[in-house]
Amino acid sequence: MKRSLCVLLLFLLTACSPWDQEEDSTGRAVTLLADGAEIPLAVRAANDGQTNRERHEKQYQALVELIEPGNIPYIQLGESIEVHLAEVDDADYELTDVILLPDGSYKYKMPDNGSQTVVISGGSGSFELSINPAAFLSSSTSDYEPGATLRGFRLSGMGGGELQDIYFVLRTDAGSVGPSL
Repeated sequence: MKRSLCVLLLFLLTACSPWDQEEDSTGRAVTLLADGAEIPLAVRAANDGQTNRERHEKQYQALVELIEPGNIPYIQLGESIEVHLAEVDDADYELTDVILLPDGSYKYKMPDNGSQTVVISGGSGSFELSINPAAFLSSSTSDYEPGATLRGFRLSGMGGGELQDIYFVLRTDAGSVGPSL
């Protein structure tokens, strides 16, 4: 009885997981690289009935939960991140990013950092990892240590004939407010 209850509970938990919705079954349709290293990601259909803020936060939380804490990539500010899309030749994708808590939930209630356009040409594009001004809102000095800023990114655009969101998380630096004293 206990065992069947555990199996049923496990089934229900996985059936309700945001990662079981619209998974990227192609496996290699999207690749993100920074300095040649692959960045873990998730691809989802853009509309699933939840509010945007709710949906995005759940996706970041699920992605952080799946990645071992020490395996979230650290990317230095100013580095280029390459985007390779197998099913898209030319398109414009919208990139947004937010500051996250260690569990993947939003650190601040303010909206994301605005958006920038990532141009995909011939299936590839790139963007430079810049400062998110919200990283300077923290009053904790530990948040300004190298690699202490957890950021969630979302690329939105047309992929495979439908609107899709590509989610990924990175550790970065808050940035520099001036020369060291």
